[in-house]
Amino acid sequence: MTDAFIWWLSVEFLGLIALPFTVVLFKKLPDRGYAFGKALSILSVAFLLWLAASAHILPNSRWAIILIIAILALGSFFLAIRRRHEIASFISEHRKVIIATEAIFLFSFILLAVMRAYNPDILYGEKPMDFAFLNGILRSDYFPPNDPWLSGYSISYYYFGYLMMATLTKLTGVASSVSFNFSIALVFALTAIGAFSIVYNLVKMSWGGIRTAIGFGLVAVGFLVIFANLEGVLELFHAHGLGSDGFWEWVGIKGLDHPYHSAHWYPTDHWWWWRSTRVIDTLADGVSLDYTINEFPFFSFLFADLHPHLMAMPFVLLNLAFCLEIMRSSVPLGLAWLRGNWARFLVFAICLGSLGFINTWDFPSYIFLFALVALIGAYLARGKIDIRLLRDVGIFCLALVACAVLFYLPFYRGLHMQVKGIALVGDIDTQPFHLFIFWGFLLFATISFVVAQTWDTLRERLPLRQGVLWAILIPLLPLAIWAVWALSTGAGFSVPGKLWHLLPLLAILALTLFIIIRKLQSIGQLEDESRKAPLFVLLILFTGFLLIMGCELFFVHDLFGTRMNTVFKLYYQAWVLLAIASAFGLFYLWSRRSGVTIIWKATMLRKLARASWWGICALLIACSLIYPVAATITMTDSFSREPTLDGLAFVEQSNPSESEAIKWLNSNVGGAPVIVEAAGGYFTDYFRVSARTGLPTILGCPGHELQWRGSDFPERQEDINLIYQSEDIGQVELLLRKYDVTYIYVGHLEREQYGPDVGEKFGDFMDVAFENEGVTIYQVREE
Repeated sequence: MTDAFIWWLSVEFLGLIALPFTVVLFKKLPDRGYAFGKALSILSVAFLLWLAASAHILPNSRWAIILIIAILALGSFFLAIRRRHEIASFISEHRKVIIATEAIFLFSFILLAVMRAYNPDILYGEKPMDFAFLNGILRSDYFPPNDPWLSGYSISYYYFGYLMMATLTKLTGVASSVSFNFSIALVFALTAIGAFSIVYNLVKMSWGGIRTAIGFGLVAVGFLVIFANLEGVLELFHAHGLGSDGFWEWVGIKGLDHPYHSAHWYPTDHWWWWRSTRVIDTLADGVSLDYTINEFPFFSFLFADLHPHLMAMPFVLLNLAFCLEIMRSSVPLGLAWLRGNWARFLVFAICLGSLGFINTWDFPSYIFLFALVALIGAYLARGKIDIRLLRDVGIFCLALVACAVLFYLPFYRGLHMQVKGIALVGDIDTQPFHLFIFWGFLLFATISFVVAQTWDTLRERLPLRQGVLWAILIPLLPLAIWAVWALSTGAGFSVPGKLWHLLPLLAILALTLFIIIRKLQSIGQLEDESRKAPLFVLLILFTGFLLIMGCELFFVHDLFGTRMNTVFKLYYQAWVLLAIASAFGLFYLWSRRSGVTIIWKATMLRKLARASWWGICALLIACSLIYPVAATITMTDSFSREPTLDGLAFVEQSNPSESEAIKWLNSNVGGAPVIVEAAGGYFTDYFRVSARTGLPTILGCPGHELQWRGSDFPERQEDINLIYQSEDIGQVELLLRKYDVTYIYVGHLEREQYGPDVGEKFGDFMDVAFENEGVTIYQVREE
């Protein structure tokens, strides 16, 4: 409880430091970006620490973090003095939204912390890797940080999210096995208030009242971090013996083939909750032909891998808020704006660039979105598109991207990604049913919003031909590129088949773009700021649908050689955009009451259509909540376990000797000396010592190193085997010197792999640094 309070209080203090800065940065937003202060402050402290430690100006230490915070606090104090009347006025006038934001943050943090307390183990999935990076960064005096699974090398992965969590861990003094779970809860809470803030601002821009804005801000929280896809409905049918074998074969989700009868209302078969993230697939005789990953935020928080796509969400929303700020700017972006707003520009660049360092997949998408809103914002401010406007926006965007990359150049110089380029998605397309199951309610809500916007736009009676051609041609451009590429390489893919498959998505994109163009053509009416909110939502919808369609045409050709990761990463980005758009879309339809039914003049038909629409909406909402409730019950064992937030408590229960050894290493071994442990495969427990201590080992997880560096280092595996098995002491000593080894770990896994007497020879030429009933740790003697 004390650790949780210290963690929460530290984040609150950082948020307080950021308040004067957010008031200045988000001048055009009704809540002045208050909700993003915490994320901005955490990012700023970690960024400055990373710069200083990379340049060897400051070490990665607690006192350095405190010094950086003190400098930021001093700057915040002077800015607060200069803007005291503005800040005081903001707090006085917006105290309700401030209280709401803090309440949501605290409740969300407690909610996830409680859920993690009943399922805290840092054990399966990618958690060992995430924990290894967290601990490796904590043990690194300077950056780039050591790779705990490959001694002598630095981390070759986008690690800024881990660095931010490690910074908070050092600051608070909380054990990393506990801070790992606090980090999950913190990201959840930051994401919740980020979604709340964006939709709150959009509703206020549309002249919604304070209660309405807060209410739909809460709706956005639910849509983004609580809702799930509709696969949970299928799991209920499957768990209660419903559906024939033919039906489940048509459903085509791996594992949903033989219905059973659960003893409870929720599914109980082994790892049933996993299938919701493997919906997009094509099966042939039970074999996956198009295996993909389709995570969504609730699953990520429940499964609790502290992975980049999860940690990026608060900072994705921060950049989305900057996009909204740019959209509302009354001054066109360009050289004049840069000269007068250079400090804001640098913050924009740091925040945009951070996405490449946290989760590189997000970076190109938000460059596109920044460029889009910069162009639209400049057009709205100037009232026309000409060469000068295009030049100014182009300069702004190029400068922004250049700075966003330059600020993080040391990271890119050390990154070795196993990406071979872009490849074409062939004739195995996403099945429409699978697309509906995954997107479900979000698809229904966003399309309803687009249809309603279309009707309202058509009622303005502008000439219909204006914008139609561009609205059709622009969405066809990605397909045209795909077709030319496919035909020129002789891939043999069906262009008409792909066109037919993409027709619904193309229609949605064309309709969305048509509305955007028509709204821009009625530029005089856009002086009403309330009309910018739906325009912004349409822009993020266009981006979201473009990402979804992109997964049907192209994929990043990585080590796996499939579109698995492309669907995973881009669907995740699209979920964020569609969830925000859905919340505002629901407000828009609710505020109009008639929404999509206005085309019927007969009163009874209108009432029936309205009731039917809201009935379908309520049904889909209910279906989207089945998985979160059922999966939470399963993953927490109905909250029946002894609660703890220590992610290594299970080790103490299952292997007390190893737990004691790990604690000894963490308490008594400083710095990052190399330790030898048995090396294993991809998802094994053989790399547990390096993961749980951050001490670099000769080779931890070969499968991950293969992904990061293109090699699984078989020679290192052979050398580890020789260290444990060779009877030639001279050979062993040479290998220890080769890898600068300080410790050798002999525990139950080493004895299982190399024999029960594996450690006896080490006593002849090494000292016993630690020993208990099950573990002996040998230390190289000092010469």
